Amino acid sequence: MSKLACLGGKPITTDFLGGARFSRRQDLERQYLLQAYESQVWDDWPGVDSMAHQFQQEWADFNQSQFCALLTNGTHTLQVALETLDIGFGDEVIVPGLTWQATASAVCDVNAIPILVDIDPTTLCIDPDQVAAAITPNTRAIIPVHLYHRLADVERLRAIAQEHQLYVIEDCAHTHGSQWDGKGVGTMGDFGSYSFQSSKLITAGEGGALLMQDETYYWKVVSQRGCGRAYQGGIRVHSGNYRMTSFQAAILRGQLAAFKENAPIIDRNGQALDRAVAAAPGVKPLSRNRHITRQCSYAFVFLFEKAQFNEAEADAFRKALSAELAFEFGTTYSPLSHSDVYYPHTKKRHALGQDYLNRINPAQWELPVADEVWKNQAVLAPWTILAVPPERAPLLTDAIVKIYENRDELKKVKISPDAIRSSEAPTF
Repeated sequence: MSKLACLGGKPITTDFLGGARFSRRQDLERQYLLQAYESQVWDDWPGVDSMAHQFQQEWADFNQSQFCALLTNGTHTLQVALETLDIGFGDEVIVPGLTWQATASAVCDVNAIPILVDIDPTTLCIDPDQVAAAITPNTRAIIPVHLYHRLADVERLRAIAQEHQLYVIEDCAHTHGSQWDGKGVGTMGDFGSYSFQSSKLITAGEGGALLMQDETYYWKVVSQRGCGRAYQGGIRVHSGNYRMTSFQAAILRGQLAAFKENAPIIDRNGQALDRAVAAAPGVKPLSRNRHITRQCSYAFVFLFEKAQFNEAEADAFRKALSAELAFEFGTTYSPLSHSDVYYPHTKKRHALGQDYLNRINPAQWELPVADEVWKNQAVLAPWTILAVPPERAPLLTDAIVKIYENRDELKKVKISPDAIRSSEAPTF
């Protein structure tokens, strides 16, 4: 009988978490929901002390931001940020080729053109060198995504943006609570976009927030979420309704109270898992920038080195590791150049001419690094793995060592034709 658990052997553990869980404040969630209900103020209006207004201020304070505006979701936050900057038809916006489709779709939704560039293979975030090479006279903005288990190099990206007079919109949907040199992520660009969708570290099912340091931007955003009304100094932008409800904000207030305790634990445990990977053969952790002072990850990711496992397939390794730890490991999103959920050129609303349709067709882009990472390198677990305390992290080392020592058996692992799959993080 094989020693590998996926082939009938005994697993390293059947309870990798060891009962560890993150803190919850369901008492506060219920309390704030009832307060919101009884207040009869169920949406968000400037100057009204609603539950949404209170969470908006708390989220700004938590991230050390001058201004925060709550919106319906993390896709609309990106779209509204672009429209606030008057980005639209004929403009180009550089985005990473490895991200959720919303990053690029928001660009199409303002009739601009997403320019897909490849990623840094050591972080999986947008490659600043590729960004610099993609700039043209039509480039208006960069949207770096702080993806999965690392932050984009905002220092270099901001320098590139300043040199070419570009805007920076940080997509922070994966990284609630992370800090760069002690400052909240999302405050270093012109905007920081957050999502509170159900798979995120803080969630109300849906919802979004925009951070910004410019008051004029703030009132433009507030106008757009409120159907284009002018609230301050006559500032208004034609738009629709993108308001968050007080019921969503109530849940988020309770979750933020717990997350203030969880954030440093997530970072501590993530670093322990990185060390566990570094101690094992044939794999390596992602590179962590020295400016990262707190990393709160949407998923835990490390890299598989196929040659070290006698050319065994990465998905066989993912399947074997899942069996050894009784915890699901998968891979990243598929790159946008052939994503199942990113095909804007097929939508009639974007039929602004054949040239525009050709330019937003994702199939035109070559993303060799992202493709290689997705298919053959990334090993990804949902963010709940970050509850594993440091004293249990060596179980990950043990599991990888066991697979390495039995690496010839990986070729016996059955893999379905569609085995390359991404792991979506579950709800809180």
